[in-house]
Amino acid sequence: MTYSQLDLPLGGTLYIAELPSGIAPSLSNYRSLTQQLLDEIASGETAWQLMHLPTGAPRLVSPDRDYTISISHSGSYVALVLCEGQCSIGVDLQIASDKLPQIAPRFMSPAELAHYHHLLAAEEPQAAREWLYTVWGLKEAAYKAYPPKVKRHLATNHIISLPEGSVSASLYSDEGGDSIARYTIYADEGDAPPTLLTGYLLRSITTAPYHLTYVLDAGGAVLLAE
Repeated sequence: MTYSQLDLPLGGTLYIAELPSGIAPSLSNYRSLTQQLLDEIASGETAWQLMHLPTGAPRLVSPDRDYTISISHSGSYVALVLCEGQCSIGVDLQIASDKLPQIAPRFMSPAELAHYHHLLAAEEPQAAREWLYTVWGLKEAAYKAYPPKVKRHLATNHIISLPEGSVSASLYSDEGGDSIARYTIYADEGDAPPTLLTGYLLRSITTAPYHLTYVLDAGGAVLLAE
């Protein structure tokens, strides 16, 4: 099978595969494609078995090594992040959707939403669209990497730093030469100080067929430390 591969900042590897032409997107087809991808990645090692916890979170069972896995699918694509060892990771892949602008107030914090409206008012629709998908993707990935201990409103369980922040917008480059933007994510812990997560925008909906984000709790595993 054909798939793309990207080594991620701070550790881990991202894989993306696409359903064959004529195969309709469905949960069973996504899972079949994911298992095929894992079999391909294993490359002669003992086959890896993909299971799901009662929460729905994926778990990779291997008699040879210990891995953490995160999976996302949308349209005809499946994205899979694999880290050796136990890590706090999350990935989100999202194709274009007409519904996302309609539900923006449901998942954006007041500051995130204000920045979105500011970009629209400034007649920067492309930047506004990218910000919309970035917030959505980072929050989806953050829920996988670090499920909130105190459940609040979807819009405020995780807060995304604005892109002009000097720390949050540090740039990296992947092998293809595309810029990778870094964001800080504040995970609400109720009365406790927020936990800081690191998020990356890997692919923009304005330049690729899907928006791709990745989140990790850098303090959760030594192998992912800078």
